[in-house]
Amino acid sequence: MPPDDHALAHHVHGSASEEIAAAHFGPAHTVHLNHAETNPDIVSRLEWLDDLMFAAIEGDPVALQGAAGAWKKTLDELGIRAVEESRLQYLRRAQSVWNTLRNEPNHPPHKVFAAIEVISILAGKAL
Repeated sequence: MPPDDHALAHHVHGSASEEIAAAHFGPAHTVHLNHAETNPDIVSRLEWLDDLMFAAIEGDPVALQGAAGAWKKTLDELGIRAVEESRLQYLRRAQSVWNTLRNEPNHPPHKVFAAIEVISILAGKAL
């Protein structure tokens, strides 16, 4: 993990968003381990990105602030093939959050915004 990203990883590690992601998508990071990409540095980077992006989707303001930069940097360094399955997982989760919250009265607007922002990042609109 890049040293400047350590604070973001520390902030989101162990968060409730990991439990939410595991409940909706199964055990964390199994998708990455099925890849030919088994380099421990790449797996670690993808796990860090998962923690950050799922926290951002759940409305964590620190994670959301770092999400666009972390996504772009990881995409630039690892390439689309290494991150495409993760991108699809993030999109599914963000769409699920958005769909659930928009139908709730008095929904938390920051969570709706976070889900939309992550969708935008993953669609390339925020880069």
